[in-house]
Amino acid sequence: MDKELIIKLAAEAAVSAAMNYLAQQSQKEKKSRHDKRLRNTKLLLKHYPLLKEHCKESVFDLPKAITTERVVDVLDSLERYSSDIYIESIKKSVTRTYIILAHIDQMLRLYKVYCETSGKAEDERRYRILQAVYLDDEKISSICEREGIDESTYYRDIREGCGKLSALIFSIDGIS
Repeated sequence: MDKELIIKLAAEAAVSAAMNYLAQQSQKEKKSRHDKRLRNTKLLLKHYPLLKEHCKESVFDLPKAITTERVVDVLDSLERYSSDIYIESIKKSVTRTYIILAHIDQMLRLYKVYCETSGKAEDERRYRILQAVYLDDEKISSICEREGIDESTYYRDIREGCGKLSALIFSIDGIS
């Protein structure tokens, strides 16, 4: 083989390898973003009662402040924080907390309507379980007993419910 052909083949192989690497990195980043949003959904639900109380007890002028931030901007900024800093930053900002909670309230209502109108018993159960765990602070054992399910079904319902709720809260970016 002559030198030019070897160089051409080597360049094509290098470009192909680089393109494959970039595609793999893009997939990893997309999965990481989805996983992070699912964790954020669970974290938001876990701290929902505390954050509601935080907004209720705040002396900050919420209606005036709300006009300065949009829900999309607030949700996008959440990715910049680690879990610990993330919770602390939300607690420090009543405006942001209020906006996020108003959005979550609306998405919870939307998810409830979806579950009630789907015609599927498991969707209705998933909503009841999410509400019992995150909003009513019930124990796993009492939820499983009341719903007549085992723990594996409980965890599957939490995962599935949070996945759908994550898609609602984070829009298209919440879908894997």
